[in-house]
Amino acid sequence: MLLPALITSAIIAQAPSSPASRAAETLGLGPILDSVTHQGVTYAALVRGGIAVLKLDGDTPQLVRRIEEGRRFVRLVVVGQSLLAIEQREEAHAFSLATPEQPQPDSLASALSATPALTVVTEAPPSPRAPPPAATAHLTVTAVQNGDVTLSGGEASGLREGAHVRVRTHDDREVVLEIAESREDSARARLGRGESVRAGDTAVLTDAPTTARLFFPEPGVPRLRYGFHARPFLALDATTRLGHSARAGGLLLDAFVAWRPGALPLVLSAQLDPVGFGLGTGLRHTPGSAYVAVSYATDFLEVGIGAGALFGQKSCAPTFAYDPITYEPIDGENLCQSHAGPSVQQVLRLGAIDGFHVAWNSSILSRDNQFRFGSGRGEIQVPLTPSLSLFGAGGGSVSGWNFGELGVRSFIKGTGGSGTTVFSASLGIVSLSDGSGEALTGPSIAIGIERRP
Repeated sequence: MLLPALITSAIIAQAPSSPASRAAETLGLGPILDSVTHQGVTYAALVRGGIAVLKLDGDTPQLVRRIEEGRRFVRLVVVGQSLLAIEQREEAHAFSLATPEQPQPDSLASALSATPALTVVTEAPPSPRAPPPAATAHLTVTAVQNGDVTLSGGEASGLREGAHVRVRTHDDREVVLEIAESREDSARARLGRGESVRAGDTAVLTDAPTTARLFFPEPGVPRLRYGFHARPFLALDATTRLGHSARAGGLLLDAFVAWRPGALPLVLSAQLDPVGFGLGTGLRHTPGSAYVAVSYATDFLEVGIGAGALFGQKSCAPTFAYDPITYEPIDGENLCQSHAGPSVQQVLRLGAIDGFHVAWNSSILSRDNQFRFGSGRGEIQVPLTPSLSLFGAGGGSVSGWNFGELGVRSFIKGTGGSGTTVFSASLGIVSLSDGSGEALTGPSIAIGIERRP
């Protein structure tokens, strides 16, 4: 051990203070034997053993990970896309002392066989560091708050910043998270979009990549969702029945509840889709539609069918007739037609609820022993960040409601699983008809809330 120690001491003594050396001291890694940088990442050979992977481009150095702990390397060289690490090794050599003044190289096997009992007294080399207990033992999720996951065991258990842990969730899913912050006896990770864990779930260190996905998260279908989206609007150029100008406006409101009763990919839902209310003209403007449906629903697909109804005012228009003698037009009777009645509903979603998706639902109106188009509305959602999405939606019906909008959705609590609250806001245009041909139309500023208990 004397020679390796002297070599190590000489290398340390000759090595000038470098950014890697200062970073290692700052991070508590001790002195280094050599370092090299490649594509913004610094690799440092530690006296304590192993190679530290460092990021030095910020104000504070960051330890990404440590590799080959328990082995001592004295030189590091980058060749192409490879890191060559020269290891300090200890080897035994034998010399013949037949002539004490002139030791001659001899066979090690011969030297050992000539001595029946050989006792070597030397300082024991440092033993390789045992794998941290967290690598094989289970960790536990101790708390979950607003997407932050606290794990039992911290640096003392081998949980370092940048390490990955695999969490087995309460619904038999696996979520791989990255440690964002590590303390002595606890660590913190951040859930990705749509991911859900709860206190008591178990975890273990892993080399697997994180499971967080922006466009196509795999959160599973929430057990219960409910919410609303309200679109108040100001009507432009509104008139009363007598043709006078009026200050008018209204509201177009969505409300829904969706429930997954068990482990099967089945969802029961009920929805006002939507209902309109017009005010300020003295006329009735109350078109709307509603339905209940049952759907086959998975992470990236939902197909369903249901029953509903459209409601609103009758549309009436005068008919014209001709005098049989003079052939002059004369006033006929008002002909009224209703666009209300029972309907058959179709529901479709392609993509993840909390990720990129295209959704459509429509109704077929049953009227006068025939089927006809009743209503239709669609939506497209594009995630922008782990907590923010852009969406556009629009639709209309024969009963008299029409709208189009563009807005954003944001997780204000949670990340998609149980305990999540989603806020949405949009700008658009709304139109409500009273059935007489006069419609209330104007811009809207909308807000919505969705809860997942």
